[in-house]
Amino acid sequence: MARRAWRTRQKNGPGLLFILVALVVVAAAGAKYLGLYAPQQPTLAPQRVATDVGVPVSTGSQASVGHQEPVTVLVFHSHTSENYSPSPSHDKNGKGEILQVGAEFCQAISEKGIKAIHLKGTYDTPAYSEAFRKAGEAVAKTLADNPNIKAVIDIHRDGLPKSKDKDYTTAIVGGQRVGKILFVVGDVANPNHNGNMAFAEAAKARLEALYGGVSRGVRVQHRNVNGNLHSNTLVSYLGDYHGNSLAEAKASARILADVVAAVLLEQAREGMLVLPTTTP
Repeated sequence: MARRAWRTRQKNGPGLLFILVALVVVAAAGAKYLGLYAPQQPTLAPQRVATDVGVPVSTGSQASVGHQEPVTVLVFHSHTSENYSPSPSHDKNGKGEILQVGAEFCQAISEKGIKAIHLKGTYDTPAYSEAFRKAGEAVAKTLADNPNIKAVIDIHRDGLPKSKDKDYTTAIVGGQRVGKILFVVGDVANPNHNGNMAFAEAAKARLEALYGGVSRGVRVQHRNVNGNLHSNTLVSYLGDYHGNSLAEAKASARILADVVAAVLLEQAREGMLVLPTTTP
């Protein structure tokens, strides 16, 4: 009689599989309620990087805004000769380590689905004072040849006095030393000053949100730094010669790529991506 009652309960009660499924559903719902599931972040399709002047070639579906052209950024270095410690402060042939930092940025942002055109021309040798003018000419030509460029990024390193505290331009991210990032906006001969400032402030805000302690803020300089060529111009200083190594600057470049990609994605969502102006 006892055996017959046990069989009846086994037949009419919930099966083991049903119980396991119910437990999984309850656990999943609880995890979502407690915030243990991070929402999937939207991303853009991966692209190849162009390291010379020209339109990059896509390796997958093209990232675009509606039916517009794929998002492309232009990367260059007005001061192409810049190095990081312990190398000499400037390369005598004008091909400094800053080019490697730019290449790191291009690779990182391409992984996020944004094309990159990397100019490697030498602009600050032999006449350092002519750097911004010569770089501006190269940038203007590239913009004319590639009207789908949505941002222009000029990557530098700072040159602070040696007496400055070594950690003044250094932060720790994930246990790794990285160079802090300073954004500069020029206010001379710049009809795009407000646009440049808005782009820099958006980058600073995103940098502070994603990587606390890495930002050195936004500084206005009374000079022409080619911001007149595009509203989305970002002059960025990654680390310092005395305070940072090349490896630390490359780590900063990947952080900067995260920031620029996030700002452009936000602009795309809001329909704010701008075409370049052509004021010389």
